[in-house]
Amino acid sequence: MTVEANRDLFVTMLNALGRKDYDTFEACLADDILLEWPFPVMDGFPTEHRGARWFREALETSWVDFDPYAYQIEAIHMLTDPGTLVAEYSSHSRYLPTSTPYSNRYVSVVDIANGRIVRWREYVNPSIVAAILGQKAVWKESSGATVGLE
Repeated sequence: MTVEANRDLFVTMLNALGRKDYDTFEACLADDILLEWPFPVMDGFPTEHRGARWFREALETSWVDFDPYAYQIEAIHMLTDPGTLVAEYSSHSRYLPTSTPYSNRYVSVVDIANGRIVRWREYVNPSIVAAILGQKAVWKESSGATVGLE
């Protein structure tokens, strides 16, 4: 794929995620995508995980208490390898239980192959997540399926 096609894939994926269009979002990901969060967003949250279906189900469960995310892309940097990009973006939403605005900033390193995202390493500010969900937010999973937040 071309640099432009890879950039478009990332934009399509992020926009679908923001709208909670999980079908389009998941279609942009390789089935065995490697997801990485070097700075876990809460206790128990994995630093890495594999699988588009797992990620979709985790988001469908954990984002139920949020309005759709309005993502704003500040920059997409294409690297020497046309299959890798670095994206800087922000999200803007509302945490419904308290009607609190939620905004965060992200930097992601994304690898793309055969028209799908195969690796997504996301750097997000976990202290902003804790401020919205509470300092004692805990990620819970049971039998490999996400249950939600405690």
